[in-house]
Amino acid sequence: MEEYLQNIERLSQNTDCVFREEEDGAFLFDPESGNLKFINGMGVNIYQLCDGNMTVGDITSLVSENYKDISGKKIEDDVKIFLQELVKMEFLKKEEAGNDGK
Repeated sequence: MEEYLQNIERLSQNTDCVFREEEDGAFLFDPESGNLKFINGMGVNIYQLCDGNMTVGDITSLVSENYKDISGKKIEDDVKIFLQELVKMEFLKKEEAGNDGK
């Protein structure tokens, strides 16, 4: 059974991965697993928000503010699917509860 991201979860970038920005997006590469993924400009923006401080809900809210013509539920679903894929491919990692740097 696949685990789904919760709005309260915090994600951070896997610092062992390579992030190479291009004109129309970026490549993520994990040298350990060999995983490679191209993400578009919106994906880059979302990925860069994953700093371990913002929650999944925070990120979804920010994206929703920029796309008021799309339903909040659609944005939330799409952002969660995208983030879950990056977690599964190990480009992002879930922060442990209480590990918020405070």
